[in-house]
Amino acid sequence: MEAFIYRHHLYLHPGSPSYVPETQSPFADIPTTHNFYKEISWLAKNGITNGWKEEDGTQTFRPAASILRDQMAAFMYRYDMQR
Repeated sequence: MEAFIYRHHLYLHPGSPSYVPETQSPFADIPTTHNFYKEISWLAKNGITNGWKEEDGTQTFRPAASILRDQMAAFMYRYDMQR
């Protein structure tokens, strides 16, 4: 889902500056070597995803979890609001 939103953004804004992700991941379960690290980091930086707050205080993204329609709607709403 994160890759689709990121690519959609690039499609709507051709020539926009390339996003360079932070060197430290915003999520404990997403290493900087993750295939979609750039896209996930972009969503977090833009407030499109908040992830999950774990009991130990860390934020996780849970990349292998299924996404529900209401969660997808929240992503799309937040994306639209940040433009």
